[in-house]
Amino acid sequence: MQDFLIGRQQIFDRDLKVFAYELLFRDASGRGLKHFEPSEMSNQVIVNSLLEKGLERVVGPHRAFINFARENLLGGTAMLLPKDKVVIEVLESVEVDDAVVQTVGKLAHEGYLIALDDFVLSDTWLPLIELAHIIKLDILQLSNETSLRYISRLKQSSIRFLAEKVETREQYEAYRELGCDYFQGYLFSKPNIVQGKRVGTGHHAVIRLLAEINRADIEIGDLAKAISLDMGLSYKLLRYINNSAMFRLPHKVESIQRAILCLGLREVRRWANLVALASFPNTPKELVVLSLVRAKMCELLAFSAKQKDVDEFFLTGLMSMLEHLTNVRLQEVLDELPLAEAVVQALLYHEGILGDALRCAIDYESWDLDAVRFQGLSLSDIGRASMTSVAWANDAAVSLHA
Repeated sequence: MQDFLIGRQQIFDRDLKVFAYELLFRDASGRGLKHFEPSEMSNQVIVNSLLEKGLERVVGPHRAFINFARENLLGGTAMLLPKDKVVIEVLESVEVDDAVVQTVGKLAHEGYLIALDDFVLSDTWLPLIELAHIIKLDILQLSNETSLRYISRLKQSSIRFLAEKVETREQYEAYRELGCDYFQGYLFSKPNIVQGKRVGTGHHAVIRLLAEINRADIEIGDLAKAISLDMGLSYKLLRYINNSAMFRLPHKVESIQRAILCLGLREVRRWANLVALASFPNTPKELVVLSLVRAKMCELLAFSAKQKDVDEFFLTGLMSMLEHLTNVRLQEVLDELPLAEAVVQALLYHEGILGDALRCAIDYESWDLDAVRFQGLSLSDIGRASMTSVAWANDAAVSLHA
């Protein structure tokens, strides 16, 4: 297999901050577990993510959960990985015997975190339970009562529980109440919208600023004035431009006007949008990172497909988390923004070529590879765009929150 795809699934802590990502793998045609031996799958993920991509570029400052089959465990593959960056996830299909227990015990002794996947309590797994740090509960396969029984039985140990396949706030709250410490799934894929809720005062100020920044007819002086009138945005944007390695400016920029002259209207408006979005009150950092990933991926898809106006693609991806950021229905938020009609239709209904790009980014993010497509690009091309976007977003987020 000369080409591969890597995806990530979020793992949150009890405060909905990202604790880790589980790495997901497919070959370039989209084939997965049923076509490959688990040991081959794990070796591909480990070698490709660590040696070719670099774990930092894939998961940023977080840990990576990586699946291990019996052959990988016994073959010593895990020892190739940095213990402070990975969690060794023992697959439920592993046949537990003395050799496996001894190997997992050695890993635990060396300081690796051990997780047990798709856990079902049985005598066979008792030796590994004593070595595990995290037990994963599949909430679609186990009832709340069974999960509570497992947690209650092992609560005296230092084991932490992870509820996986969590996609709604209600599921998160239910399993948090049961005693789970971590939550895996596309939790931000479905916003927690309160019917009839209006944009709050704090959010309104940011939306007014976004509206001014995105006026189609805005000129250099107007943009500089709009940004400079918001002291917080002005300070954050200048700090970002001066501190970020992305810009490589020869001299320190001390005014928004000067920043526009150095970088151009287009570039400053793009980053003003980014900083403004990150200024929403109580914004989880993960939402900002997801916005950045989608923005860059939409842009790269457009570039690869030789589309014009790639800025609109970037803006579409960047604005795609507005509903999550404001907790207000997207239509109500967009009514206050002077976005191009094509961008609005893409955000609301995934219509047009902008909507196709956004849909492609979201499908890849959700690991729905059967649905992933854009303008005839290969799955490999789309996968590379995703990984480039993830690395870029991680770098941008570090600079943004520095």
